[in-house]
This record gives sequence, C-alpha cells and structure tokens, in this order.
Amino acid sequence: MIVSFAEKMLRLEEMVETLTLEGLGVGGESICAHFGQLTHGFRFSHYDPPLNKETGISMVPHRDDTMTTAILQHEVEGLEVRVEDGRWVAVPPEPGTITFVAGEQFTVVTNGRVKACDHRVRTPSNRERYAMLFGRKRQDGVAVTVLNDLVDADHPLMYRPLKHEEYSMFRYTPEASKFDDPLEAYCGVQKDGDGARV
Repeated sequence: MIVSFAEKMLRLEEMVETLTLEGLGVGGESICAHFGQLTHGFRFSHYDPPLNKETGISMVPHRDDTMTTAILQHEVEGLEVRVEDGRWVAVPPEPGTITFVAGEQFTVVTNGRVKACDHRVRTPSNRERYAMLFGRKRQDGVAVTVLNDLVDADHPLMYRPLKHEEYSMFRYTPEASKFDDPLEAYCGVQKDGDGARV
C-alpha cells in the first residue's frame, strides 16, 4: 500500500514541477533531462507536543534543501508558511489535501524565479502531530544546475552549480548560520559594484 501511494505521489509531484517549469518557459526535453537526474524519498514525521507552550513552535522556520516536498498533515494543525509580506499563514490539515513546498534546489534550477518556501511547525493546541513527507532532490554526486532555458539577457545566471551533499554539510555549520540566505552565500553569483554578476 505504501509503495503504491509513493508511486502516486511521485506522479503528482512530477506534474506540479512540470506545470511550474512549463509556465516559466522550460521545454519538454529540458524537463525530461531534469527529471532523469532526480531521486525521491518518503518518510513519516512525528512531532511531540511543543516544548514551549507559549509559542507552540515544534520546528523552527527553515527552507528545505531539496527540490520539492509534498506534505500531508494528519488532523492536527502545525504547518505554517511565510508569505511575501512576512506574515506566517497556517495551512489547515484538511482531509485529502497536499501542500507542495519548493526547496532550495528548485531555486537554483529555476535561476531564482521560484524561491524556496520558508515554513515552520507551530501547534497552538499543544498536541502531538503526524505528517507524511514526500521529497525529491538531485541524485548524490550530480550537480544541481540552473536550467539553460531560464538564462538569457533579461535573466542572467544567478547560481553556480552545487552538489546537494556538500551544500547540506555547509548549511548546518556555524559559518552558514551567519547568513540570512545560506544558499546565496554558498553558490550565488555575486554582483560587482555596477550590479553586473561576476
């Protein structure tokens, strides 16, 4: 049953990615090549009641270092996403709903056009909660690179290639914690004084 469910989640996640990439102008051949370099994983998450009853925070704000993550919540509230104006918005655990979250790898692949989603777990009811997560990422040893279709005169290259396993090691270091955007610090193409990317 779990294998069948994971296969359906893979198809659904590929559909969401395809629609997003097509909407940005990426061709079918590039999308197929992109999918050929991905792997996926499925896990169950259990969150104890939050230690801090006042804030209700079970997991601090973060961005996934994956391509995308599909999140299925079970009955108890918790998932919150940060919207453009900085507010945190709750994503209700409605039956039959799936929340898709863009990760940092997708930011690189889309040349910064799809930002990784800031999200956290906050459970004001102070109950334990469960969730299922289905994530996709680049295969180990294969560099995450910007899709060529998304680089042009109006959209200069924003990220150098990165290897998932190396970046994952960096982003949990004290050095990475100094930056608001560890991804940008790690592989962002820097601007010179005139605003040109170098």
